[in-house]
Amino acid sequence: MTAIIDSAEDIFTLVNTFHTTRERQGAIAASLSEFTEWVARNLPGFIGASVHVSLTGDRVLNYVQWRSSEDLQAMLARADAKAHMDEVAALADRIDPVPYRVAFVGSWR
Repeated sequence: MTAIIDSAEDIFTLVNTFHTTRERQGAIAASLSEFTEWVARNLPGFIGASVHVSLTGDRVLNYVQWRSSEDLQAMLARADAKAHMDEVAALADRIDPVPYRVAFVGSWR
């Protein structure tokens, strides 16, 4: 499943920034990746996700797309999703979830 980055698409994009420490960065990235691979990718409305780790070691960025906010909310209501979010929340100092829409895409390769 690949993210769709196209300003013509009506897709719900959530960007989560997890503020953490270098020691916990890998655990957050692994947890997000595993949850995506084993749970989220099989749910209705899921489009794609990526996990990025900062070179400074203090942040993990999770870019995730759903067909709608309602699809995301349905996933978050699940017991396994709640357990997963509790797990990553315990590893993070702060989490900043922000919804987005694509406004522009440029490529100059």
